[in-house]
Amino acid sequence: MGCCGETAQSRLTITQKDIDNGLALQIEYGGGRTVAVQGPVTGKSYLFSGLKRVQDVDPRDAPAILRGGYFRLKGVTRGKQVA
Repeated sequence: MGCCGETAQSRLTITQKDIDNGLALQIEYGGGRTVAVQGPVTGKSYLFSGLKRVQDVDPRDAPAILRGGYFRLKGVTRGKQVA
């Protein structure tokens, strides 16, 4: 249950402009063995391991990666700043 206006689930809205400006989602791996995951949209390869648990992932690839039981959303990384 949420508190003080918070809800149990939060929603993050990402626009194409955010992606163009380098926004990435930090995905954390909870497994022990090294695993390479290919992003289904971008085709980029993401390498996770016990030593390299958190990776910046393209927001278009993140939903598919997060469906795996060993991954969770850790945070958001803002890319380059555009004036």
